[in-house]
Amino acid sequence: MKFMSKEISLPSVDLDIRTKIMVLAWPAILENLLTTLIQFVNTAMVSHLGSDATAAVGINTPLIWMINGIVTSVGVGATALVARYIGAGDKDKARRVSNQSILIGIFLGIVFTFVILLLGNSIPIWLGADSTIAPLSAKYIRIMSTTFILYFASLVAGAALRGAGNTKTPMRINVLMNIINIIGNFILIYPSRTLVLCKGFGLPMMGSISIPKIQITLWGANLGIEGAAISTALSQGIAGIIFLAIMFNDDCVLKLRLKELFSLDMDLIEKILYIGVPAAGERIIVSSGQMAFTKIIAGLGTVQLAAHYLANTAESISYMPAYGLAVAATTLVGQSLGVSDTEKAERYGYGAFKIGVLIMSSMAFVFMFFPQYLIRIFTNDPVVIYHASSVLRIEALAQPFFASSIILSGALRGAGDTKWPLYISIISMWGVRIILAWIMVGVFGLGLKSAWSAMVADLAVRGIFIFIRYRNGKWKSIVLE
Repeated sequence: MKFMSKEISLPSVDLDIRTKIMVLAWPAILENLLTTLIQFVNTAMVSHLGSDATAAVGINTPLIWMINGIVTSVGVGATALVARYIGAGDKDKARRVSNQSILIGIFLGIVFTFVILLLGNSIPIWLGADSTIAPLSAKYIRIMSTTFILYFASLVAGAALRGAGNTKTPMRINVLMNIINIIGNFILIYPSRTLVLCKGFGLPMMGSISIPKIQITLWGANLGIEGAAISTALSQGIAGIIFLAIMFNDDCVLKLRLKELFSLDMDLIEKILYIGVPAAGERIIVSSGQMAFTKIIAGLGTVQLAAHYLANTAESISYMPAYGLAVAATTLVGQSLGVSDTEKAERYGYGAFKIGVLIMSSMAFVFMFFPQYLIRIFTNDPVVIYHASSVLRIEALAQPFFASSIILSGALRGAGDTKWPLYISIISMWGVRIILAWIMVGVFGLGLKSAWSAMVADLAVRGIFIFIRYRNGKWKSIVLE
């Protein structure tokens, strides 16, 4: 028993460790939560255009998510290396890593923009769009792609700043970007309309006093789905310009220099891609697995699919804090390894993990006992509420494991260990979730609960394997020099 106790015990985490974690984590947590909330509002605004418009935007979502994931993976390499060099006191090398990472982001922006503009009409059809929504979908993705260069540069720049320990600036810019998107939608999507602020009324008890009718006319461009695309493109472009302006400022620790920005440093690029390519592979594996999983669930019918989407939406609230803690773990582990303090690096990872387990276990309590209240935010359909609530109760069991997979993966990325999360994702997503879901739904004809049970099994396996990888400590010896 003593042996077992020793094996599963975790290093103690003092107040200083927890404080440093939360100082870096809370801006990222707030950023994720606000971005998710604003995206909910954005989706609702597009949905007012009708089912065709909603479907036209939605059909592009997996592709956009995958493209963003590939670019973000370059940011993973930037975060890990910048953190490592900042920790070692080599600010010049950290700055050059930032420069080269942004250059890669710009290159990917050019490539993806060219591909989408060239193949835009065919892409929605490849994604499964029918003839009704395909033209709308093509127009949407083409307009969005016009600012990919600036947007991808901003994604990588934000990742580099986080590696340097600055999580507040990316938070502020990304929240601003989403607010601009909402305002743009409000102006560009809808036609001009009159809003009545006060209907007017009298106050007989006060003689002849009356309150006049107050209304304002709001101008609208009435561009529909094109307006939504323009708004998104503008907000992303503005974010990119702001990020680059900050990075060119003399006060920025990762100051950009034009000469270095467009001068290839193949040694640094190789290091960035060494970390980033496996992270991109992991993102593609997970993304493609989620698309396959959704296709399996779609075979259960519209009600089950709607319940699945809404349960996923509600669940996203729980893991947004975990992603913020993962950012903190990546930065602090990387900086600690930069000064060869492996013990502190380990404690930062475990500290973030403990906080995340506490938060997500609290959400598990809500999912288990009060799921219907979350689902009623999105729908009043009693059948959908019933099914979505049922699967959220199942998902509650996975929350501690999910925390492990997200946060400790972030810690591993801080050490440059991105290959093992890739291997584990392949096993858990395709070897567990997809196979189990296909057997239970496709072969035995079981319902949504069985599919979500397969997802819980996937998250449990992923969380346990990631924990084992982190605990064995082999990531401490990874050399990024």
